Amino acid sequence: MRQIDHTKLTIAAATVAAELFHAEVIAKQLTISAKNAAAIVLRAGSQAAGLSVISSYYDELASKTITLARSINITAVQLSMVSVTEWRTSAVVTQVERARDMLDDPEAVSTVTKLGKKVEAELEHLSEGFQKLLKELYEQLDEVQRNMRAIDVIAVTSRLEAQQTGEFKEGLMQMANSIQRQASEIKDHVAKSVSLLNTYT
Repeated sequence: MRQIDHTKLTIAAATVAAELFHAEVIAKQLTISAKNAAAIVLRAGSQAAGLSVISSYYDELASKTITLARSINITAVQLSMVSVTEWRTSAVVTQVERARDMLDDPEAVSTVTKLGKKVEAELEHLSEGFQKLLKELYEQLDEVQRNMRAIDVIAVTSRLEAQQTGEFKEGLMQMANSIQRQASEIKDHVAKSVSLLNTYT
């Protein structure tokens, strides 16, 4: 595994949090679009029977994405904090090693060696925590992408179903296009986040 640049990764984690904040804002707009689509479906009645479940699914995926975006923000902040702490602890390990190498007294060397082992154990613990958080962050980002890909598929189905809704066709087509556009914007924010993490890990 290559050496991690903790300074840049800390900045990257903060940027990921910002990207997902924007994604959360768009997901909130997505829930409004889903509710608007549901209102049109309700007015269309039997002509849009096939779209009733679809509009509910839009809303469900958007709500899940909002929750995920908030979780990602928390994970990104935690990752940033652990990264900083790991970097500082690594610096302490280096300082302890240098101090030990400068000592001649066996008792002092023994004391500093014990301290070094304690700090190294803490560093290993931090490293494991860091990797766990990083894995969790990637999984959360991947789940958002899966949700948005599902919305893409549903939007295609929505447009096909909308063809059968007579006077409501135009409104439903616009809603499907709007929802797919919002999903695409969210995917862009997530893709930027993944790319950024890949650069520094």
